[in-house]
Amino acid sequence: MSAELLLLVLLLAVAAYVLLARWTRSRRLAMGIGEGTIVSADDSVIRAPTLRSERLGLVGRCDHLLRVGDAYVPVEQKPSARRLQQSHILQVGALCLLVQDVYGARPPYGVIVLADGSQQRVTFSEELERGVVRTMAEMRRILATGEPPGPRWVGAKCRACGYHPVCWDTESAVQTVGAAHEALG
Repeated sequence: MSAELLLLVLLLAVAAYVLLARWTRSRRLAMGIGEGTIVSADDSVIRAPTLRSERLGLVGRCDHLLRVGDAYVPVEQKPSARRLQQSHILQVGALCLLVQDVYGARPPYGVIVLADGSQQRVTFSEELERGVVRTMAEMRRILATGEPPGPRWVGAKCRACGYHPVCWDTESAVQTVGAAHEALG
């Protein structure tokens, strides 16, 4: 093999490496995982463990869990959401609670990635933590009593839910389950 051919192959390999690195970086940014190291991913070979807290009575799984410095940061993808919803914020807050309970380190924030690729950083404040705990208590009360939660439910979300076939048959029960699912995100 001539020196010119070897040099050409080497240059092509370097160019391919640079292009692949740029493409990978842009994909990571689009998914909200531009910074940090991926600890787990719900859609990959890395596998996301199901996070469980008996103390909180809570179970969940992050779309991505990042290690940023000494912190763990949950990332949630919302591929059909055009804007940030309160249920998204509560879901990330619940994941932050789980990460804190399972890994023993309080996340400073969580990230929500919307359909257009925009990223919303949600600070895991004491106020958000209290809101998640209040919402969980209210959901448990509603589910235990069967009491309708009021007009906040989203019928289309309830009809699309995988649990719809096993829910109660009455309209108020459908509203109850819809409100619980809305609060969970």
